[in-house]
Amino acid sequence: MKINKSKIKWVFLLIVISFNIIAIAGCAALLINPAHYFLWNFFGYIVLLALFCNIISAYLSEKYRFFGYLYLSLHIVSMLLLPVMNTFAASGVHNKTSQNIFVFILYILIFLFGAAAAFFQVKNDFIKRNLAFYKKVKENKKSDKIKNIMRWTAVILFSVNFGFGIYAAYIMMGQTRGNMIEVFISEYAVFWGYSMLGISLLIKKLLLKYKKFIFDKIILSAGILIFVIFLIPLFSVPVIIKNADTAFREAFGNEYLNNFNNKQNGFMKNPFSLQDYLFGKHTLNYIVKEDVLYYEEPNGLKLRFDAYMPVSDNFSLKNLNPVLIRIHGGAWTMGDKGFSNYSAANKHFANLGYVVFDIQYGINNQNPSFAGAAVPAAVKGNFDIDDMVRHIGIFTAFLADNADTYGADTDSVFISGASAGGQLAIAAALGITSGRYTDILDSRLKIKGLIPFYPANGLSPNVGIGGAPDLVDPGLLAGTKSPPCLIYHGTHDGIVPPRIATNFKEIYSEKSYAPCALIWMNFSGHGSDIYTAGYYNQIFMYYMERFMHQYR
Repeated sequence: MKINKSKIKWVFLLIVISFNIIAIAGCAALLINPAHYFLWNFFGYIVLLALFCNIISAYLSEKYRFFGYLYLSLHIVSMLLLPVMNTFAASGVHNKTSQNIFVFILYILIFLFGAAAAFFQVKNDFIKRNLAFYKKVKENKKSDKIKNIMRWTAVILFSVNFGFGIYAAYIMMGQTRGNMIEVFISEYAVFWGYSMLGISLLIKKLLLKYKKFIFDKIILSAGILIFVIFLIPLFSVPVIIKNADTAFREAFGNEYLNNFNNKQNGFMKNPFSLQDYLFGKHTLNYIVKEDVLYYEEPNGLKLRFDAYMPVSDNFSLKNLNPVLIRIHGGAWTMGDKGFSNYSAANKHFANLGYVVFDIQYGINNQNPSFAGAAVPAAVKGNFDIDDMVRHIGIFTAFLADNADTYGADTDSVFISGASAGGQLAIAAALGITSGRYTDILDSRLKIKGLIPFYPANGLSPNVGIGGAPDLVDPGLLAGTKSPPCLIYHGTHDGIVPPRIATNFKEIYSEKSYAPCALIWMNFSGHGSDIYTAGYYNQIFMYYMERFMHQYR
């Protein structure tokens, strides 16, 4: 039986148009009402299917390649812009929703153009009438020469970008160590994959007239492979959730998780939402007080914090609300509170009824490798780990003295931090509970839980920063009074080796009576919570919510 290829293509294009119409309607509805429902997660897969079908449709546009080139170019740029726009929106201290309306507009534009491009292929007669000028240009020999120059320029530029995509996939699979690029790869991998597939199809399309040329075929084959590789973290989500659930239950028991009321306002209903991954995680209103000075020295050191407080009928500055102290990372030589500490987490926990303090501490300025880092001048100095813990201790005293001002319950305090901030969070929490550093850390704070993200225990000497051995490697402070602990770490972290988290958990299990769970993020590199709507951060936030609610 003879297959009618034109009819198959016609049916495919109708499917493409349908997917795009559904996607446009869904984007508009989601923008109007960002509430979470099961169907919205299903809608996320519709979005991915529509994007995939669009690039195939654009590639197949033979007679009217202009539309194909234009859509593929829009697709490639958009896939690189969307996660960046989501990240900036989430980290903006004053962006109450943590979302960017231009993300929705860009998605709608993509789907409008995808539907239009498919529609124009179906309506060949309409295209012929409206693109008569294009045929004239095609017949112009001088124009052919210009087009060839433009064609090969585009091929070279997109090939360079594609080469970087291959390198990014290589890094994501854990084939390098100490490469800061890994911070921006694994959590954005779906977007990277769609961009790379678009680039490979665009290069192939640009070189269609060169029948004997094999470069485009190699690029297309590599593009399909890279696309699949970049989808691996997304495909790993069910495994990560299963392992996280097992680790949580083994450490903290089954009863609480089984009986947890998912209907509580603001709490995540599921560990992962594809809708949030694509469009950004929506947060509710909150109160924020920025740049509150808590310490000043004559030599110029000034340390400040931001306080995020909930807005609800139950919240009052006269009431006591559990506290979350967040300590930023940055290799002890860079970083800051606010934007660079992924402030969407602050907003989220303020939405859940916590008073969140995002604090500064003194940054070491002696390593020339980090001299160009964007760090407030008022926090720079020749500080070691002892000084940094002392600075955090000054904040703990400030909080104990001024708790009523912020409605903070100093009998219910959680401390969290990432990388260098994770190491300092452990030092501060265990410095209090062990009783060894209550001369610089205020024991009026009752530490109910410790939540380090890929903690850089013992690594500060690698960047020339010393300190007391049990503060540099604060796992040594673990003891019988240590609080419950929940750890985040990526299996492919090339900057803070996974063995550090494993060793810390083992020490905790040996020396502490408190439970401790280590949640592994498959294929995750360092700093993979930078995309707060990413699969890694979403999953961990789900269990972090429950951990804090259980022990507060």
